[in-house]
Order: sequence, then C-alpha cells, then structure tokens
Amino acid sequence: MHVPFLSDLSPDADESALPQAGQLIRRLSVVMLGAVTLLVFLIVGPQFHPGLSQIAPGMFSFGLSSSPTPNEAASANERAAPVIEDLSAQDSNFTIRVIDRRSNEVLEVFTLTELRTAHRNGKNLDWGTVDEHRYEAMERLVDKHEARGVPLEDIIVRWGRANQVQTAHKRDRGYQAYERRLAEYLGLSLLATEIGTVETFNRDHLVSTAGALSRYQMLPWVLRRGGVTEYSLPTENDSWVRVREERHPLLVLEPAFLLLRGYVNAVGHELPGLSAYHTGPGNVFKLYRHYYTSAKHFTRSSTVADAYAWAVTDGFDTVSEGSAFGSDSRGYVPALYGSLAAREDQRIDPSPSLRAARVQLKPGATLTLRELLAPLGATDRSRRLSGWGPAADTATSTYGRFRALNPHFDLPPSSDGTVPAGGNVRLASSVEGRAVQFFLPLRAPDVLRAAGIDALDSTATFRYDDSTYAPPAPSQVTKWDRQYDTLVENIAHFGFTKQNRKRLLRLYDRFQALAEQRPTRYRRRQLEIISTHRRLWRSGPWEELAEATKRATEGMEIEGQPLDILPTQTPVPDSLQASTP
Repeated sequence: MHVPFLSDLSPDADESALPQAGQLIRRLSVVMLGAVTLLVFLIVGPQFHPGLSQIAPGMFSFGLSSSPTPNEAASANERAAPVIEDLSAQDSNFTIRVIDRRSNEVLEVFTLTELRTAHRNGKNLDWGTVDEHRYEAMERLVDKHEARGVPLEDIIVRWGRANQVQTAHKRDRGYQAYERRLAEYLGLSLLATEIGTVETFNRDHLVSTAGALSRYQMLPWVLRRGGVTEYSLPTENDSWVRVREERHPLLVLEPAFLLLRGYVNAVGHELPGLSAYHTGPGNVFKLYRHYYTSAKHFTRSSTVADAYAWAVTDGFDTVSEGSAFGSDSRGYVPALYGSLAAREDQRIDPSPSLRAARVQLKPGATLTLRELLAPLGATDRSRRLSGWGPAADTATSTYGRFRALNPHFDLPPSSDGTVPAGGNVRLASSVEGRAVQFFLPLRAPDVLRAAGIDALDSTATFRYDDSTYAPPAPSQVTKWDRQYDTLVENIAHFGFTKQNRKRLLRLYDRFQALAEQRPTRYRRRQLEIISTHRRLWRSGPWEELAEATKRATEGMEIEGQPLDILPTQTPVPDSLQASTP
C-alpha cells in the first residue's frame, strides 16, 4: 500500500490524487456520518476496548454487546435520545456542534467561550471538567432544538477534541520519526502512527478497564510475549524502584507495530487490520462471514477491503448485532485518518529529535546509577552532552535528564539535582531473566569507556538515530519472504482456506529455521509477524471463517497469484550472506 505523506492530505486535493487508503476512508467517512462536508472524526477518546483479548481463551467473548444504534436506543427507552459523536481536528475541546440528521444542516455551533478564553490565557484546565460543562450545555441545546421542531432522534451532537489531539502530537515529538520509519519499514501507511493518539492521546501511564497498557493499549500477555517486561531494582537505602517498560514509547513501539503487521497479514488488508487492532481479529473474521451471506455484491473479484467498506456502511446493523464491533469500531479507522490529517499544517522534520542508545550491562556486571551518571555529569557540565531528548529540555541536572529519558524507571525526584538514596538503583544485566534496558545519549558509551567504565554490553546496544529502521539489505530477503508476500496478497481475495493455512504453516517453519540460522533483526521481526499470523489462523474464529469461505466460494474461481510449490518438509535453511542486522 502506498504510504500517505502529509502533502497527500490537503482537503482541497482531488480525490483521484489521494492514496488508496485515503480515498477509501474519505468515502467511508462521508457515508457513515451522512454529512458531505465532514470527512473525518475522532470518537470519544481515549477508547478502552477488549481489542487484543478477542483470541485469548477465558477472556472477553465474541458475544459482547455493541453500542445500540439510534433506532435501538429509541425503542429501548420511552424517550428517544440524540446521537452524540466526537470530532478531532475540526473543532476545539470547547465546541459543541448540533446537526439535523435529515438534511445534514448545522443548526448551531456552540462554544464555551469563558473556558476557552481562560485556556488561551494560560489557565491549566482539566478536560474532564470541560466535558462536564459541555454536557450541561448540550442538554440545553438539545432541548432548545427539540422545542423548535427537530425530532430528538434526528439531532446529532458532535464534540471537538482538537486541543487534546494537538497535545498528543506534542507528546509524540521525540518518537514520531521512529513511528514513521517503522511504519514504512513494515509496509504500513502513516495511519499506524496515530494509534497512540487515538487510543490514549499518547499517554503512557493509562490502563484500560480490560487491563491494556501503554500508549498503544496492549494487553499484558501480548506485551510479555513481545519482550516488554516489569521488574524492580534495589537502591542503596534498601528500597525498590519499579520498572515498567510499557511506559517507555520506544520499548513498546516495535512490539505494537509488529503485532499490527501480523494482524494486517492475517485479515488481508491494512484497514480491517487496523480495525482488528481495536476490536479484535475475531470480530473482523466474523465481519467477513456476514459479508458472504448478507452483501449483494460478493463476486470472484471482491476483496476484504470491499467487505470492510460494506461493514461500516450498509452492513453495519448486520455486523454490529451481537458483536463487539460497535460504533467505536466503526469509527476507529476514520479517527486515525482524522488525527493524521490534523498534522497537515505541521512541519515534519525527517530527522528525529530524540537520538539515544538503548543499552544493557554485560552479564555479571553491576553498577549504581550514581556511578553511571558521574562521568556523564562531568561531560554534561563541560561540553553539554547532547541526546537527552525533548522531555529533558527543562531538566537542570544529569539525574533529572536520566529520569526524563527513562520514564519506565519510577525514580523519585531530587530536590538538589543529585542522585537521591531512594533513586540510586543498582543496575544489572538482568533481573530474574528479564533484561534491564535503559537509555543514554548516543555519545554516552564512549564517555563511559573513556572514564574507565566498561560495563555496557556493546552487542546489546540499539541505536536510535538516522539509520534506525532502515530497509533490510537485499541479501536478507529470501524467496520465502517473497512467497509470504504473495500469500498475503492472495488472502486479500478471501484466501481463508485450509490449503493456504498449510502454506502458512510451512512458511512459518521456514522462517523459524532461518531465524535460528541467522538471528538478524530482520529475520526475528519476520518471525514475530508470521507467528502472530499463524496464531490467529489456528483460532476458533478463523476455523469458522474458513468453513464459511468454503461454502461461499464453492464453484467460484477466486482471483489471486500462484505461489511457488512449497515443500512438505522443512529443508536445511538457505545460506544467508552476512549483512548488518
């Protein structure tokens, strides 16, 4: 899929010039919202959802009820209710837009002017409190327009979220370049880079009611499988400092995007793949089954993108009944697009504002934080050691900068800038088998070696700089990778067949053997992606989809490309040339 850049997102651009994903989302948004001028919106955020638990046994079932449609709400209550929606970039957090559903006429745009003025004058406002004021104003507005003859069920109320989106993008300043690069590396569009904004407004400490963690809202068992862990480190005063890796964006970025890529491959297209990240792959598989039996235009040339477009428009009532695929799921992809479009007036600097090294001590080595920071503090004072990142802009000490660069360490503040006893953790290579990872400026390892501290494991160092997430060398890509790409292309044409699963399982064995032979980062990432794909295709919801696919496509020659003949036995891995991981 073409990666949409912000220059592609001008509202004045001709639709034919938009990227494929952008064209589809714009069409979906217009149909879904019934307003010609409204192209994107942001649902009430952050949205906490069962999402990643959909395939996990013993957790959320597929029978979760969705939000009622307006008609259902009207029949369930004595008095009908207006439809409440949230917007992103179009309106501020102080705005309420009232619309007549029948004509899409904007009846009124109401603004909490006093609160907006206070905010502009520098007052720090709690958005929850602002929403309470908006709710009170909304009730008055709804009553007013109902009294003027507008049926209550035809009143649409939309709330803006532009201020929160803008703040979320500021929080993402140090990590945005790496999100964009990893998305391009994985063949994803820039929609993926807005997951953190839509899920949590890029707040790393939020925990959902389902237990999802991090700005990307991943369940603990998914994080642990991706290597994101939690542990505690002892300090010099016998206290303990908790380390929660899900609170560092760079430690959860790659697991989140690799998971998304696995979802995209498993469901056959990026748009339903993004939806699967939110609502769970099982609901997307169920969506496809409904498309087979309910859509009028299912043909041999249909694709899963057609099924998704049908599900969020004409087929929404069918898909949402008895499913967790409700109004929030319907609006998730347009919400990502709206958040991305909100960046169109921002200058995008391709050079990352945060340059750092993720480091780990050598096996058996130990070091206190005070010992680690002493030579860095001396360099910091003399030559202003750079690379602590935007979050450290206001820090006045080396300890404060370390805290800002390592938010996953729950270090106490310091009143005088020195390392306090309760923050002087004893660093080690690992704790109970869990790697102790922390971040330093890029030049810090050289400074430490020059000071006689040779405790860092150079083989475990990962640099975040201009070369991070560069494409793999051609010698890394094998014919098996190309066959997997072809298989994914065929899945887009409803290739949910037992034969394709056999191909997938053989490719998985091949990827596993290749990763064991040469565990480069590229090979490990490929294995992680296909592992997610394999897990989903061995689930109960996929089995039901495969049976439905067999019935729906019987006697129908589905479009797709032939794969090379795959061996039934996993042979000795191909010889891979040496290359940079």
